[in-house]
Formats: sequence, structure tokens, C-alpha cells
Amino acid sequence: MSLRKLPWLLLIVVGMLLPAPDIHADDGLGFNDLPERIRNQLFDLSRRCAMLGGNAGNPMDAVAFADFDRDGMPDIVLDENRFACDGLRLGAICMEPGCRTYVTLSQDGRWRPAFDVAGSYCIDFDRSPPDLITIQRNFLADGSMNIINIRYEFRKGMAFQRGLDTCEGR
Repeated sequence: MSLRKLPWLLLIVVGMLLPAPDIHADDGLGFNDLPERIRNQLFDLSRRCAMLGGNAGNPMDAVAFADFDRDGMPDIVLDENRFACDGLRLGAICMEPGCRTYVTLSQDGRWRPAFDVAGSYCIDFDRSPPDLITIQRNFLADGSMNIINIRYEFRKGMAFQRGLDTCEGR
């Protein structure tokens, strides 16, 4: 081996020995990094899409990340309404009473389901930690319906309502 190739070989070996970088909340995760429960939900959405005659798009389009609980690790939001199924309208693959949003928190290296609501969401990144704002249907006693937007914050693995808000401009 020539001496000219030795620095490159050393650089490659050192690069292989260095630890992998930590995943932080703003990094996001890939499909295979998601908890098994969420991967299974995405597989189920893909199956429903195919059974209804559609073609599933990128399942990661239905997933978002934010550090809701300030632990430095990404928390996961899965919104069935954002799952793309070509050939069908958004939300067509959702079961009754409608599309659901699931929040899973990272806690001490584990994934913990923290929140599940019928409706969609937006995230208020202007706050630290960011708040989740849900877009929910409110069914009234007379059978009619209106939309309510509720702001949530997460502390100690639980969701707490912080009043009403709107997703406009987010």
C-alpha cells in the first residue's frame, strides 16, 4: 500500500469508529426509527388505502415531529387525515367518527402514547416548548356540529388543555 493512500484509509477507519450522532427533536426520524405501534398504524392506513382502490403515498407525510415535553428528543404526531392515498380524497381512509391524531412522547429512551383525538392539528412553534392545537368537531345536542380548536401543552407525559386557539397563520 502506498503512503498516499494511508491517510484516506485512516480517515475511513476513524469515521467508522466514531459514535453515531444523537437524534435531537429538530432532526426528525425515519420510518424505521418510529415506534412499532406507529409503523403498524401506518401499515394499516396503507392497507385501508389499497382496499378502497387507492395508492398509498409516502407514509411519512402523515408524521410530524416536535419536542413537546422539552426532553431534547423528538415527540411524534401521526395525523390520519394527512395520510396521502392517491385516487381518494384526504381522510377517505379514516374510520368513524373521523380521522384521528395521535401524539407519542419520548421518555427516558421509551415511546409513550400520550394523546389521541378525533381531529387534525397544527403546531405552535412560537412557544417553547411548542404547543399542539387540535382541530376537533364538536357535535351539539341538536345534531349540528361546529369546529373547535383547543390548545394543549404536555407535562410529565400528560396533555393539558390551555384554552381555545386557532390554527390560522400556522
